[in-house]
Amino acid sequence: MDGYMADDGYMAGRHASEDSPAHKLYLWIECLHEIMDRFLDEFTYEEWEHEYCARELPELEEHLLDFCKGDDGSDSNAIFIESVAVYLGETLLEEAGGRWDWDESVGTDGLPVVCPDPVLGLEPVVPLLLVGQAVTERTGRVFATVARLLRKAVRTRQREHPEWWPKRVPTPWVYYGCLLTAADTAYRWRNARMLDYLNWWAKEAGGRERWHFTPESLDRLEVLLRKSFPTVEDYYEASDEPFWVMAAWYVGQCIVERKGAQWQYRGVNPDAPPGTWHAEDGYWAGAVFVNQRLRYDGHAELLPVMLRAVVAGESLRDVVDRFPDRVPEGEYVWGEPTWPTALWPLVRPEHLETPALPPVTGEELKELEEADDLAGPDWEDNYRLNTWLAERRQAFPAWAEEAGGGTAEWDFSPQSLDRLEGLVRGLFRTYEEISASQDDPFLVGAAWYFGEVQVRQCGAVWRRRPQPSDEPHLYDVPMVAGPEPDSGDDDEYGEDPDEDDDDHIHLCDPLSGLRALFVHGPEERLRNALKAYG
Repeated sequence: MDGYMADDGYMAGRHASEDSPAHKLYLWIECLHEIMDRFLDEFTYEEWEHEYCARELPELEEHLLDFCKGDDGSDSNAIFIESVAVYLGETLLEEAGGRWDWDESVGTDGLPVVCPDPVLGLEPVVPLLLVGQAVTERTGRVFATVARLLRKAVRTRQREHPEWWPKRVPTPWVYYGCLLTAADTAYRWRNARMLDYLNWWAKEAGGRERWHFTPESLDRLEVLLRKSFPTVEDYYEASDEPFWVMAAWYVGQCIVERKGAQWQYRGVNPDAPPGTWHAEDGYWAGAVFVNQRLRYDGHAELLPVMLRAVVAGESLRDVVDRFPDRVPEGEYVWGEPTWPTALWPLVRPEHLETPALPPVTGEELKELEEADDLAGPDWEDNYRLNTWLAERRQAFPAWAEEAGGGTAEWDFSPQSLDRLEGLVRGLFRTYEEISASQDDPFLVGAAWYFGEVQVRQCGAVWRRRPQPSDEPHLYDVPMVAGPEPDSGDDDEYGEDPDEDDDDHIHLCDPLSGLRALFVHGPEERLRNALKAYG
């Protein structure tokens, strides 16, 4: 996912005409990190999983309808709706593969669309129009229905090609880990200075009583800047010094408090081409800044740039006033969810009259819902796992003969693990040696046997990722997992008050367990794996 639109067509429109679909698509893809970062930071609760999974869609649509019931006259409803459209689009790409594209025939002047994997032969989906349909119809079933239709097409193909999974073009920098890092960077930067340095800096700058984020304090800082730096070059030489970093933070915090801006950080992507938003030479990349990201007419500034402008002769109050004042709070109007007027340049009300979701009868909807509960792919029952297990069971008699004693000797008992351990220690001498042979059929059979003992003795189950991963760093091997914890003693909310928050289902990679024999020394025993199940 870190690859930055390389060879996938998303970069093709970077230098195209500004009015071309290719350029609009390029700009859209560049915006998605900011939209999802804002969605995670401003519009979701702490427990939101943000995994782009179909099972989240009913909750997402419920949240949409609830959020849009009220309107305070700000841009928040429209911005939230756009965020939901991106999240929905990314979720559909996870389900049916494919890529984002730009369709000039929809909306006012074209809109981004999701094109499923071409093998499926499906029409493009317009996420923003689907969100509009959900807001208009208020059934709470639009998002789940479109996901079920796509999943039905995938299942239909997999009945003939069980090893096939839809392929998608990765969207750069929208996965949860990247978004969390960006949000955490701004949070830590802001709070480190607020908690650790404010009192120190204020004392150095004339006393804490002079610095309470007022307009008058900006005048004092302006005087201090001009007194300290005759030229812009002088300021730049000192801008990384703690005192002046803190001064820049102070101006930023004034804007946050007085103008309704937010702290933000845009990380550097080493794969980004020069001149793009996340490249090392990008204007905003690798820096913390303040941004009025919850309004369409909002302003953003890098902190040192604002102080440089003051040294160059501009009033600090004028620099701060580049940010529009807070919009006067209007009366919060409650009612049925409506389509915000701020989105009319993209989608006017007449564009919502024709449902974006293909017509589905009540009987068809019932059939879709009964066939698919929107749960994720089953890690314990899928083609990849079942094929591997069938191969291992078929090869077991020959493996047992080669190991000595045949199937009578290898009876899946705890005692047989001692024989397996002795066999492995006799065949290999070092961790490097066994790691180099991890694909050897005999060692694969030994790993299966080790896992199968845990299945038969401890109630563990085999599990494997249903879909081969496109990301090489993701672990993708057959594993055994302990049974689900017994929830019989849970309280009325389904939670066990005595359960440790760190408790989790036990997982074991049998092949890693065999390799571990050569890491921890003679005290490492295979039969110890059975104790982990309690």
